[in-house]
Amino acid sequence: MINNFQPYNHDKQSGRILFIDLMRAYAILMMIQGHVIDTFINPVYRNPENWIYSLWNHMRGITAPVFFFSAGAIFSYLLLRNNLPLKDNKRFYKGIKRVFVLLFIGYFLRFNPHMLLNWKNFDFYDYKRSFGVDALHCIAIGLGLIIISYVLNRLTRIPVWIYYLIFAFMSFYLYPSVVKAQWSEILPLPLADYFTKEYGSAFPVIPWIGFVMWGALPGYILSKKAKLASNNIFAAGALLLGIILVHYSGDELARVFRMTNDENFHYLSQDNFLYYHLGNIFIVLGILAIVANLVKIPEIVISVGKNTLLIYVVHVFVIYDTGYNIGLQHYFGNSLSPYQAVTAAIMLLFFFILLVYLREKWKKNLKNKFREYFRNKLIAVQNNVKAKNSD
Repeated sequence: MINNFQPYNHDKQSGRILFIDLMRAYAILMMIQGHVIDTFINPVYRNPENWIYSLWNHMRGITAPVFFFSAGAIFSYLLLRNNLPLKDNKRFYKGIKRVFVLLFIGYFLRFNPHMLLNWKNFDFYDYKRSFGVDALHCIAIGLGLIIISYVLNRLTRIPVWIYYLIFAFMSFYLYPSVVKAQWSEILPLPLADYFTKEYGSAFPVIPWIGFVMWGALPGYILSKKAKLASNNIFAAGALLLGIILVHYSGDELARVFRMTNDENFHYLSQDNFLYYHLGNIFIVLGILAIVANLVKIPEIVISVGKNTLLIYVVHVFVIYDTGYNIGLQHYFGNSLSPYQAVTAAIMLLFFFILLVYLREKWKKNLKNKFREYFRNKLIAVQNNVKAKNSD
């Protein structure tokens, strides 16, 4: 059989980088199955000595970093690809709007309507989970830093990638200092939640925005030369960098500590989950970039990568109990066997893929209806003009 597959033609006008959409699809689907199994499985089956559970737990651990990284990569790429002046760059204004939309949705998902009934005696700590920082908050702040880097670049002409690198490195470097601080004594609870897990935050901005900023760097590179995405040398380089970070970053952090006697480097070398996860991200990037170049990716998979926000929001309501509804957690939380939990995860994965398929089909039909409507209107106007001219 003749293989007629042609690699995806990346260029700056397409607005998409295929392997980044693949990364986003991978991350959101891994998030769904991870949240379902973690929520539903009976705790007696959580056995770190079981290699299947251990592998699943490891893969689940890199899901959020991949999600953050891919968000930074695609946003940076879209912001920079046309190299427009700030005032002419629509992506700059869309980006600012995106930051506020993500923050709004993040707080909306956390919001507890009952606090409105107790407003006279309101206490932040009674509703502390409503102010916790989750993935959407973290991505919003990361995108905000990318926008700030872009503005600083336009004001100073210092390359934007230098700002990306500084923010990325400092997000990791400051983590040991930030995690030890008593933020509730320094800031009001809603702001303290951005820096501590103590009151219910899942992803404090330090260190997690670092992954968004590290992702912005390949986004910058691809904005300069989009066709690199189709180059297997680029993919192999990412894969090699990932392997080096996974196996050697801890030793190098320890070496830097011995040279500087900086306790932050000592802490990072002893608990090297940040650069270890960064290495895993580059391994995933390299593998998916090679796959994107060798295999024709089904359109539905790319659509899933484009609809991560929709999937994220819906999955919160479907799986979890929120201030607005009772989720599946209420009925199946911590009660299923591994086989039942995996089956539930597969069923929900199909549900979300179907949701995306129906949404894309609806959007296409809606566009066709609008296009047909305006075409008919235009024809009617042209016919009226001709009729008047003939008179």
